[in-house]
Amino acid sequence: MTKIIVIGNRFMRDDGFAIEVIDRLKDKFNDDALEIIVGETDCSGCFYLLDESDFVIILDAINVGAEPGSVFVFSLSDLMTRTTAFSMQHDMSIIDLMKLYDRKFNGYLIGIEIAEIDFDEKLSLVLQEKLPLICSKVEKTIKSMIMEEFELA
Repeated sequence: MTKIIVIGNRFMRDDGFAIEVIDRLKDKFNDDALEIIVGETDCSGCFYLLDESDFVIILDAINVGAEPGSVFVFSLSDLMTRTTAFSMQHDMSIIDLMKLYDRKFNGYLIGIEIAEIDFDEKLSLVLQEKLPLICSKVEKTIKSMIMEEFELA
Protein backbone atom coordinates (compact mmCIF):
# COMPACT_ATOMS: atom_id res chain seq x y z
CA MET A 1 0.00 0.00 0.00
CA THR A 2 1.11 3.57 -0.61
CA LYS A 3 1.01 5.76 2.48
CA ILE A 4 1.48 9.52 2.53
CA ILE A 5 2.58 10.65 5.98
CA VAL A 6 2.05 14.36 6.61
CA ILE A 7 3.97 15.94 9.46
CA GLY A 8 3.67 19.46 10.88
CA ASN A 9 2.40 21.72 13.61
CA ARG A 10 -0.50 23.96 12.57
CA PHE A 11 0.19 26.28 15.49
CA MET A 12 3.82 27.03 14.55
CA ARG A 13 3.27 29.09 11.41
CA ASP A 14 5.09 27.49 8.43
CA ASP A 15 5.77 24.23 10.27
CA GLY A 16 2.19 23.30 9.40
CA PHE A 17 2.66 24.02 5.70
CA ALA A 18 2.65 20.36 4.63
CA ILE A 19 -0.74 19.92 6.32
CA GLU A 20 -2.12 22.93 4.43
CA VAL A 21 -0.81 21.47 1.17
CA ILE A 22 -2.36 18.03 1.71
CA ASP A 23 -5.66 19.59 2.84
CA ARG A 24 -5.87 21.19 -0.61
CA LEU A 25 -4.73 18.06 -2.47
CA LYS A 26 -6.38 15.16 -0.66
CA ASP A 27 -9.41 15.05 -2.97
CA LYS A 28 -7.06 14.50 -5.92
CA PHE A 29 -5.80 11.27 -4.35
CA ASN A 30 -8.85 9.05 -3.90
CA ASP A 31 -7.34 5.67 -4.69
CA ASP A 32 -8.18 2.75 -2.36
CA ALA A 33 -4.53 1.69 -2.49
CA LEU A 34 -3.46 5.05 -1.05
CA GLU A 35 -3.76 6.13 2.56
CA ILE A 36 -3.12 9.70 3.71
CA ILE A 37 -2.12 9.94 7.37
CA VAL A 38 -2.01 13.46 8.81
CA GLY A 39 0.15 12.81 11.83
CA GLU A 40 0.80 16.45 12.71
CA THR A 41 3.53 16.22 15.39
CA ASP A 42 2.97 12.54 16.26
CA CYS A 43 5.89 11.10 14.32
CA SER A 44 6.03 7.96 16.45
CA GLY A 45 2.32 7.28 15.92
CA CYS A 46 2.84 7.55 12.16
CA PHE A 47 5.89 5.31 12.30
CA TYR A 48 3.94 2.51 13.97
CA LEU A 49 1.30 2.64 11.20
CA LEU A 50 3.89 1.71 8.58
CA ASP A 51 4.69 -1.75 7.28
CA GLU A 52 7.98 -2.41 5.52
CA SER A 53 6.05 -3.49 2.42
CA ASP A 54 4.46 0.00 2.17
CA PHE A 55 5.59 2.60 -0.33
CA VAL A 56 6.02 5.65 1.93
CA ILE A 57 5.88 9.32 0.99
CA ILE A 58 6.60 11.73 3.84
CA LEU A 59 5.51 15.34 3.39
CA ASP A 60 7.04 17.81 5.85
CA ALA A 61 8.39 21.32 6.25
CA ILE A 62 12.19 21.52 6.32
CA ASN A 63 14.84 24.14 6.88
CA VAL A 64 17.92 23.85 4.66
CA GLY A 65 18.45 27.58 4.20
CA ALA A 66 17.03 27.63 0.67
CA GLU A 67 14.44 29.98 -0.77
CA PRO A 68 11.13 29.61 1.12
CA GLY A 69 8.73 27.39 -0.78
CA SER A 70 11.46 25.37 -2.49
CA VAL A 71 10.45 21.72 -2.81
CA PHE A 72 13.07 19.03 -2.26
CA VAL A 73 12.83 15.28 -2.78
CA PHE A 74 15.01 12.80 -0.88
CA SER A 75 14.86 9.02 -1.19
CA LEU A 76 14.30 7.31 2.15
CA SER A 77 17.09 4.84 1.40
CA ASP A 78 19.51 7.74 0.93
CA LEU A 79 18.37 9.44 4.14
CA MET A 80 18.88 6.19 6.06
CA THR A 81 22.57 6.09 5.11
CA ARG A 82 23.55 9.59 6.17
CA THR A 83 23.20 12.03 8.98
CA THR A 84 20.22 14.28 8.31
CA ALA A 85 21.64 17.43 6.77
CA PHE A 86 18.57 19.57 7.41
CA SER A 87 16.23 20.49 10.20
CA MET A 88 12.85 18.84 10.61
CA GLN A 89 11.10 20.71 13.41
CA HIS A 90 10.10 17.72 15.55
CA ASP A 91 11.82 16.15 18.57
CA MET A 92 12.33 12.76 16.98
CA SER A 93 11.58 12.75 13.29
CA ILE A 94 10.10 9.76 11.53
CA ILE A 95 13.48 9.37 9.78
CA ASP A 96 15.18 9.16 13.20
CA LEU A 97 12.72 6.42 14.20
CA MET A 98 13.42 4.48 11.00
CA LYS A 99 17.13 4.60 11.81
CA LEU A 100 16.64 3.78 15.49
CA TYR A 101 14.58 0.67 14.75
CA ASP A 102 16.55 -0.20 11.59
CA ARG A 103 13.37 -0.27 9.50
CA LYS A 104 13.89 0.12 5.78
CA PHE A 105 11.11 1.62 3.70
CA ASN A 106 10.85 2.24 0.00
CA GLY A 107 9.79 5.81 -0.67
CA TYR A 108 10.61 9.48 -0.45
CA LEU A 109 10.59 12.54 1.74
CA ILE A 110 9.15 15.64 0.10
CA GLY A 111 10.44 18.63 2.05
CA ILE A 112 9.12 22.15 1.64
CA GLU A 113 11.42 24.98 2.73
CA ILE A 114 9.93 27.18 5.44
CA ALA A 115 10.15 30.94 5.84
CA GLU A 116 9.12 31.44 9.49
CA ILE A 117 8.54 29.40 12.62
CA ASP A 118 6.61 31.20 15.33
CA PHE A 119 3.53 30.73 17.50
CA ASP A 120 0.84 31.50 14.95
CA GLU A 121 -1.82 29.57 13.04
CA LYS A 122 -1.27 31.62 9.88
CA LEU A 123 1.33 30.81 7.28
CA SER A 124 3.99 33.39 6.44
CA LEU A 125 3.04 35.75 3.62
CA VAL A 126 5.70 34.34 1.32
CA LEU A 127 4.31 30.80 1.61
CA GLN A 128 0.70 31.99 1.37
CA GLU A 129 1.57 33.61 -1.96
CA LYS A 130 3.37 30.50 -3.24
CA LEU A 131 0.78 28.00 -1.98
CA PRO A 132 -0.99 27.32 -5.33
CA LEU A 133 2.30 26.79 -7.17
CA ILE A 134 3.70 24.56 -4.42
CA CYS A 135 0.48 22.50 -4.31
CA SER A 136 0.74 21.94 -8.05
CA LYS A 137 4.39 20.90 -7.80
CA VAL A 138 3.75 18.56 -4.86
CA GLU A 139 0.74 16.99 -6.61
CA LYS A 140 2.79 16.29 -9.76
CA THR A 141 5.67 14.94 -7.67
CA ILE A 142 3.46 12.55 -5.69
CA LYS A 143 1.63 11.32 -8.80
CA SER A 144 4.96 10.72 -10.53
CA MET A 145 6.27 8.77 -7.52
CA ILE A 146 3.14 6.63 -7.38
CA MET A 147 3.29 5.91 -11.13
CA GLU A 148 6.97 4.99 -10.87
CA GLU A 149 6.27 2.66 -7.95
CA PHE A 150 3.30 1.10 -9.78
CA GLU A 151 5.45 0.43 -12.86
CA LEU A 152 8.17 -1.19 -10.74
CA ALA A 153 5.73 -3.43 -8.85
